[in-house]
Amino acid sequence: MISALVCAAFLLISGYLNAQAVINEVCYDPEGADSGKEWIELYNPGNQTIDLSGSKIYSCGTSWTLQFEFPYFLLRPGYLVMIGGPGMNNAQFYANLSFQNGGSASDAIRFVNADSTYTDTVIYDTPNSNLITDDFATVAYSFAEDAPEGCSLARVADGWDTNMCGDDFRVEQNPTPNLPNRVYTDLALYGPHLDNESSPRLFSVGIRNLGPYSSPYRALFNAYHNQQAFHQEELPPLALGDSLRISFILPDDLEMMYLQLMHQNDLEEDNNILHYSILGQSSGQLYLNEIFPAPLPGKQEWIELYAPPSFSRASYQIHDASGGSISFTLPDIPGYFVLCSDPESFLEEYPQCPSALVLQAQSWTPLNNTGDSLYLWDEYALLDSMSFASGTVGMSFQRLEEEGEVSWHMALPSPCAQNFQATPDLPEHDERLKIYGSPFDVRKAEFVSISYNLPAVSNRVNCSIWDLNGRKVASLAENLQIADRGVLYWDGKKSGGTYVARGLYLLLWESQSDAGSKVYRRQKSIVIK
Repeated sequence: MISALVCAAFLLISGYLNAQAVINEVCYDPEGADSGKEWIELYNPGNQTIDLSGSKIYSCGTSWTLQFEFPYFLLRPGYLVMIGGPGMNNAQFYANLSFQNGGSASDAIRFVNADSTYTDTVIYDTPNSNLITDDFATVAYSFAEDAPEGCSLARVADGWDTNMCGDDFRVEQNPTPNLPNRVYTDLALYGPHLDNESSPRLFSVGIRNLGPYSSPYRALFNAYHNQQAFHQEELPPLALGDSLRISFILPDDLEMMYLQLMHQNDLEEDNNILHYSILGQSSGQLYLNEIFPAPLPGKQEWIELYAPPSFSRASYQIHDASGGSISFTLPDIPGYFVLCSDPESFLEEYPQCPSALVLQAQSWTPLNNTGDSLYLWDEYALLDSMSFASGTVGMSFQRLEEEGEVSWHMALPSPCAQNFQATPDLPEHDERLKIYGSPFDVRKAEFVSISYNLPAVSNRVNCSIWDLNGRKVASLAENLQIADRGVLYWDGKKSGGTYVARGLYLLLWESQSDAGSKVYRRQKSIVIK
């Protein structure tokens, strides 16, 4: 019986056969003490029954160690089998498993069939100091993430196998022992269209599966007007790259609406929401252009409006859903005007804005950063309106128009200027902290995204940028309360609003759960070119 083999010398013939099992999910670091609670799940992705008799499961840190050998067992197509410690109550087989927990170097778990002609291996964490080989008997170069305590490594879909651990496995925060794996995909709303020629008015919107996998789940579409759903529709599962359009009739009094797509295990919820106004950007009409409801600590909220040259000036008010109001008047010039409570502080933060376009509101009501509706009125009529859901700290809601159709999207703030940046689509990841967009060029209005994925639901974070001389140049978060997932952005500006010079900068991150867990600290480098 093989009990321990040097990792680099463990050379077995591997391949992909229709009737071969794959490691589907494994939990090697259960919550609390590991003893008796580790488990592994195999899946039959083929169309033939597999005889697992004599098949073995090994683990590897610095050497390969036998963990379990199957007795007689037939695994039917599309079925799972689970081996678990004595503390698990839903396994088919029980064994005192002792897998490696990762943390300093690559570790691995391998399934080997009875005659050693087939292997399936999950290799996790880096670096590969012990030269662990993959299923092609070569030193592995694709690695799954190291699963935190209480999480599992799960295939992105049952049986999904490209022999690239980094692509095939993801960290699952809610393990599914002996149950089908959750499939995470991305449905998105796109292409809203209003048929003004029809009576009653007919509206349509598209739903597309942006991947990376086909969705096995049905989605629920809702259209809201004045916070009441007026159209609801259940949608069939969409294959990867597939799309459909739905159409419905609008109420006669509707001027704006909020569209929402509810989809299980959706990777990107921002593209499941769409704000739509039928008012458009009519010639000569004042309209809301950008809303900034969730500033960083110590900064202020603001609203941007666009006044075209032909617009006749008057006194205005912006009302929110709870009855609060913001009053203001506009000077007799066209442009993108910003309303705020403290123009002097605003201009310190955004020195590129002309002071003539930054106005102090005569009265101000705080914006609800968990979601609100805003209505722009002159003395006689409603001019414009919009609604927004809970946003990301430091991001604004910007109006976008295509062929006369208006929608709202989150983006980096661009006060006193035409909207031009949409929220970047970031790849899904399971690291606690990941930087996207470095190196970047501030002269091209580029920016860096700091994407976080924390184990606790509610956290406090400090995040700052430092130069190589040890001077703090910008503070992105100071004791900021955040959820478990989200993104912070840095556009290359100092705290005073001017851009930093080209070169290398350090990002310092410090977060702790509200429950008072161990402080998580990381340092990342960012390059401005």
